[in-house]
Amino acid sequence: MNSRAWKWAPVSASLALSVSGCVGWGGYPHAKNVHESQLTGTWRAQECHTTLTLHSDGSASATGIPTEMELDGEVTQKVGGDGTWEIDESGDTQQLDVTTEDQVTSFDLYRDKGHLLVGLTVGDPDDANWCVLTRQSATHPDRQERADAQAS
Repeated sequence: MNSRAWKWAPVSASLALSVSGCVGWGGYPHAKNVHESQLTGTWRAQECHTTLTLHSDGSASATGIPTEMELDGEVTQKVGGDGTWEIDESGDTQQLDVTTEDQVTSFDLYRDKGHLLVGLTVGDPDDANWCVLTRQSATHPDRQERADAQAS
């Protein structure tokens, strides 16, 4: 590397760190103005074996929410079960709080090309253990339950 490149390296590193502070992990921008109706449905993260179903009445069911991971991404502890969910407004960001087994898990909300993502950082953020949950169906689960009930 020539001397000119070395001169700009600290400036470039500082700029990269300051820009990354404006977005979440993966470079996704934080979602704003998320409404409950946008979160109801089933969300999955295949790499973490996590499924989260959020109902419009505030109830939730979850399987495989990781609470601890090894550095290689292997899940060592997880929670699940039935519970509740709500959107937490803290400052200018929103989070999804899911309560199961008397434990609250806070998920971050991001956008990627207009799509809403539910993200979970497991453990120390510096370890980069993340789970990204995506919505599985455009069919609203509560509407689907009513449609199934009417069909039978």
